Order: sequence, then C-alpha cells, then structure tokens
Amino acid sequence: MIKADSLPALEPRFLPPEGWRWHNFTNPQGRRIRFGTVAPASRIPDAVVIVAPGLSEFGEKYFELAHDLLKRNLSLWVIDWQGQGKSDRHLNSHPQRRHASSFDDDVSDLHYFIMEYVKHSAVHPDVGRIPLVLLGHSMGSNVGLRYLYRHPDTFACAAFSSPMLGIKDTRVIPRPLRLLLTASLNECAGNSYVFGGRDWTHESRARPGHNIFSSDPLRDQVHNQWCLHDSSLQVGSPTFRWLHEAEKSCAFLTDTKILQAIHTPLLLVMAEKDALVDNKATRKAAKILPSAHLLEIPGARHEILMEADPLRNQFLSAFEELLTRNAVRGQLKPF
Repeated sequence: MIKADSLPALEPRFLPPEGWRWHNFTNPQGRRIRFGTVAPASRIPDAVVIVAPGLSEFGEKYFELAHDLLKRNLSLWVIDWQGQGKSDRHLNSHPQRRHASSFDDDVSDLHYFIMEYVKHSAVHPDVGRIPLVLLGHSMGSNVGLRYLYRHPDTFACAAFSSPMLGIKDTRVIPRPLRLLLTASLNECAGNSYVFGGRDWTHESRARPGHNIFSSDPLRDQVHNQWCLHDSSLQVGSPTFRWLHEAEKSCAFLTDTKILQAIHTPLLLVMAEKDALVDNKATRKAAKILPSAHLLEIPGARHEILMEADPLRNQFLSAFEELLTRNAVRGQLKPF
C-alpha cells in the first residue's frame, strides 16, 4: 500500500490507482529492475497491457493511463528501464547520467519481465490465456519493435507513440557518418554527457504547456512534480554512449528484412510537432512493416499520452480500435 503522505500534491488521476503494486527483479547483469502493476479488482481483464516507457521516464508517469485502462477492464504493467526510474543506474559515480550498455539488454530485460512475471498472471482457469498488448513510447517503441522481431508470437498487437526510429537532431548527418561520429565520441568520452548535457533540472521542462513535450499545462507538470517529490527519479541528459547505442538501434530498424519480419499488428502514432524523434523515419518504416497502421496527430507534441485531451484521446481511441480489430476486445469502448 502506498501511503498518501508519500505522494506529491497532484490530482487523483495522476496518483496510483487502488491496488497498485511495485516489485523488483535482478537481471543477468546484476542490476535491480523495478516494475509496477495493477489489474481490475473484480473482473478478468480483456487484455494485459505492458508499457515500455520513453527515455528518462518512470512508472509513476503512467498512473493516469492506468486509471484509464482499468475503467476499460484492462490491466497494466510498466517497467523502469535500467538507467532510469528506480531501477539501478549504469554509472554509480554519476547516477544522473543516462548511460547505456546496449539496447539488446533492454530487450532482454523486457523478455525476462514478461516470461517470469507477466505471463504467469495473464492466464485464468475460466478463459485460458489473456492476450498481451504492448504499448511503447519513444525509446520504448524502439525497444518494443526489436522485441517483436526477436519474439514474434508474444503479443496480440502493439501500439507505439512517437516511436524513436530516428533522432531529429542528428538526422541531417548521413547515417554512416553519424554512426562513425557517435562511435568516436563514445570511444573518447562515452561516460560524459552529450554536448550541452547536464544533471536533472526542472528548467528542462519549464513553461508547462509551452515546451517541446506537451501543450497541456497540467499533464506537462507531472514529470517534474514527481522528480521534485522523489529525487531518486531524477535523470539528467544522455551520455555519448547512450547516443551511440541509440543510433545503432535506430539503424538496425532501418533494415528492410528486419522490418518485414515483424508481423505483429501495429499502431504507429506520430506527433506532428515532434521536436525529438524523426517522423520521416517512422513514415519510411510504416511503409515496410507488413501490418502497421500509421496515424499522425495534428498539433501534438512529443509526449502524446501527456497531451491535451483532444490530442491524447485520438491515440487512445485508435488504441481501442486496434484491440477491437485484432479480437482482443469484442466491443469498442470509445474514449
């Protein structure tokens, strides 16, 4: 049970729903990985939704989504990637630096999480297997697509918001040169912040509703409010090592053979005003992926699930349609 006095002063929709539980596991590298979960109190869920968060996010940021899904008889599980949230960090001497080992490690952590914890809960004696659905954001979408390639039969369908298939700031550099440059920077200063990087500060999300993340002034404050309330959630900028691993992973997902091998029904949702990921890369991938539906939300910024209702609900309604279209749910429950 989470005590009320241990929570920030946020609206109830941004706080943990009744029945929320935190857990941990230790991955093969010896790092502690945190995850959270909640399920409908008195009904068998129509599906189990696994959330793959974006860079520097944490499970607390998805409490509102958990409330929304519970109302629609869906359970939610969310993982804190190693290096962020309350999972172990890579650099003990510099815990705020968002470092990385390999995106392969995140795929492996996700698989262990699913096989050892989620799948055991996604079965019921009256209905058998409960469908698993993947919902990823940004970097989590990149990891999610790689997971679908490696483990093609795990999920009934998947939805990705602002998928990180390319990084907007580096797209002007030709890919071979980009990989060579980031490899060199990693070799020389892999543990250092990228140019202009620094420890966490609330100023990176200043002017709520008027920055690159969201146009909704309330949802845009949730990230900072949790970080101010609990400093262990704070993560600064990425390191050169993270940048190189991210570029390698994005390059992996440009391979036509890789994309053509991902047959899981997909929903790819782009934010028109995204200033962080490369929407051109997403459009290219959508044309190759065999079972992908592409949606662009006019006016939306990068964090679609933290956007204003008219924009956020477009994603959630398309998500419901995805579930219905793939027989995960028999009746559409519009947002």
